[in-house]
Amino acid sequence: MDLQDLDRLVAKYAAAGYEQIRVKAGDLEIEVKQPVANSVTPTTKPSVAATDVTVVKSPMVGVLHLASDVKVGQAVTHGQELGQIESMKLFNALPAPSDGTITAILVADQATVEFDQPLFEMRKDR
Repeated sequence: MDLQDLDRLVAKYAAAGYEQIRVKAGDLEIEVKQPVANSVTPTTKPSVAATDVTVVKSPMVGVLHLASDVKVGQAVTHGQELGQIESMKLFNALPAPSDGTITAILVADQATVEFDQPLFEMRKDR
């Protein structure tokens, strides 16, 4: 196996979403790990004073499943489910901390998230 073959394999599996591959050919064994970006393409945010913005953070490590009805610019109410975090095969609700409007969704659906990682930005409604 030459370097071009390895490059093609890495590109193929990266495009399919794999984080790591291991290739073994005879006595040669190569393992390639690639970090996966968890953020979606940046969204345009309306200008809002920093004090009016609430950042909703992940309460745990897991896989984020966004609620299908939550979009940037949407008004949400206190306790409304923004999504669920799957951790150890359990789905944990992610409620809105207050009434407000979603100004940014900072991670992609079904992305792996870390504890205290910012997930949403929202403007508080007064």
